[in-house]
Amino acid sequence: MTGHRLVIVGGGPGGTYAMERLAALLSAAPPRIPVHITVFELNGRFGAGSTHDDQQVWTSYLNRVASQIAFASDESNQAGTLLPRQLRPTFVEWSQDRFHATGDSRFDLGPQDVPRRYLHGHALRDMFGRYVEILRAIPDVHVDLRADEAVDVSPSTEHPYLVHGKTTTPVPADHILLVTGHSRNSPAPGTRAALLADHASTDPQARYLSSPYPLATQLDETAVPPGQPLGLLGLGLTAIDALLHLTEGRGGQFVEEDSPTLPRRLRYLPSGREPMPIIAVSPSGMFTSSRAENRKAADHTGLGHAALEHRPVFLTIPVIERLRAEHGVPANLPTGPVRQLDFATQLFPLVVLELAEVYYRTLLGDRFGDRLRAAVADRYEEFLLLGGPGPIDRLLEPVTRCFDAVLAEGLDEDQAAAFRRVVDNAYGHSRDLADHRFVWRRWFEPVERAPGMTGDDWRSALIVHMRQDHAAAAQGNLDNPVKAACDGVWRDLRSVFSAAIDFGGLTARSQREFVRRHLRYYTRMSNGTGLEPMRRILALVEAGVVDVRIGPEPDVAPVPGGFRISGPVTGETREVAVVAEGRAHPFDAEHDLRSLYPNLLRRGLIRRWRNPPDFEPGGLDVTREFHPVRADGTVDDRLTVLGNPVEGVAYFQLSAARPHSGSSVLDNIARWAGHAVRAATDERETA
Repeated sequence: MTGHRLVIVGGGPGGTYAMERLAALLSAAPPRIPVHITVFELNGRFGAGSTHDDQQVWTSYLNRVASQIAFASDESNQAGTLLPRQLRPTFVEWSQDRFHATGDSRFDLGPQDVPRRYLHGHALRDMFGRYVEILRAIPDVHVDLRADEAVDVSPSTEHPYLVHGKTTTPVPADHILLVTGHSRNSPAPGTRAALLADHASTDPQARYLSSPYPLATQLDETAVPPGQPLGLLGLGLTAIDALLHLTEGRGGQFVEEDSPTLPRRLRYLPSGREPMPIIAVSPSGMFTSSRAENRKAADHTGLGHAALEHRPVFLTIPVIERLRAEHGVPANLPTGPVRQLDFATQLFPLVVLELAEVYYRTLLGDRFGDRLRAAVADRYEEFLLLGGPGPIDRLLEPVTRCFDAVLAEGLDEDQAAAFRRVVDNAYGHSRDLADHRFVWRRWFEPVERAPGMTGDDWRSALIVHMRQDHAAAAQGNLDNPVKAACDGVWRDLRSVFSAAIDFGGLTARSQREFVRRHLRYYTRMSNGTGLEPMRRILALVEAGVVDVRIGPEPDVAPVPGGFRISGPVTGETREVAVVAEGRAHPFDAEHDLRSLYPNLLRRGLIRRWRNPPDFEPGGLDVTREFHPVRADGTVDDRLTVLGNPVEGVAYFQLSAARPHSGSSVLDNIARWAGHAVRAATDERETA
């Protein structure tokens, strides 16, 4: 008997979480037949993987605070058996232990600090190693770590599958977990990326960089020469990584300056090795908002965070279920029948109402929040009875009346105390209550696209917006009304959003619009990085190193010798020889640069998911247990796919594990591990 064989493809964070679960389960119930665990990690940095590589450039940050990062399941998860508490520290606990052991100030992180990404890689490597040690100490458990790329999975005889490495012998597998992380794709025919790549392949003066990662090699001084202009396509997290590497990473310095209106304002001192300028563009023309100082991270364990998270008032799972039952459109999907919703008309108004509630409750106190909730009750029920369609302003009308009444009556004692708490501890906040009215359209389009505006107009307006955003972020996600609302709704209610949109919860037309519009709102308003890196980005814009004057909705077109970047809103035009993508690649099984998923498609072991009749967001067709659906419609529960390859079928799959929050990332890993270990138990009982 060859024993039970488990293969994990991907040795990054997902692989770390999987090894923790196996260590917990197998140490609690040692097997009676051999269990073989093989982990493939193509870069050989087991635990960290590529995105969180502990050897990556030092200028890149995570987009969450240290106390919101875990490595192991805890009491809040659906995991059953847990490792002893000392074997499942949070990241901030791990960092403090390392700091006290070494005295290295890099590890002296507090709960609210935003860490450099390579430090997370160090922690992942260490924790992965600890879990391997636990597993190898269990009799009849064998761990094989392969610094190799898994390129194919084929049927086998003695075991269900063989996993093929690029340079090593095939590995038999009874259960396979694919946690392969971020993708890199060859340009799909007909896309802008294909157009730019084709031009660069025929014009010797033009260069198109399809991905900035790894930064140290893709954006070195040969690829992106000093003193020459660079076009950067993106203003999100990937672009921020690229911008900091191309400036601070090339010897530039940020120095602090006193400012009465901006927290710890920075000025950038160029080194002369930067590309100049960096012409940065995106559809919105705006960077992601700064993540607020996380006041919910109340202690080193992170236990305080869950207690301080926002609980939904209007946008709740029961309400979504009611809308689906009473007004949903019937559809038949591979995962079964569902009644689909329209996000723009049935859910987005509730998002706006929820934002308004958190905003005003933070601004004027809990009693005003209760008053607002009572005032809107009839209009809210009307909205639910009608199934949504109708102007958002009509739903918000009672909210507006409540605020207007306070303006007319004046603040009572509770309201005045709450308002003082907001304006007395903030940078540059108006003390005129009328200036704090909730105007929802401004939240989603904070930089107005005025007729006839120039590139300088756009740049000036964007700088004003970024300064205001940074002042709000410095006040924190409990005390600043804007940041409390964005964090409380977009982030704390992600499980509610998942209940609404995952697995075909929206019609195809609505899901396409959600991806194009509303998901970008979520990303820009709540999924940015912390204040420390965003202060650097603002300094680069103010210094003119980063040129944002193209504005929104840019057009990028090939021209002889390079590319032309044009801004239809601002009328600005720039020509560059080098263009780099500043966005992470979405998953695309057909065009993935690695061989694994194209081969699985070819074999019919996986297929793309489709929201009928015609929307394919890119992810794989999987069951709710994340087992892939084959080309013929059958399902094999011995295969499990988690993370990026199922993004678009289920959302928010790229998050790091969070402690004490019922992290779905950890719950999904725990479900796989429990199933795999139970299968081993069944084998030995029948042996």
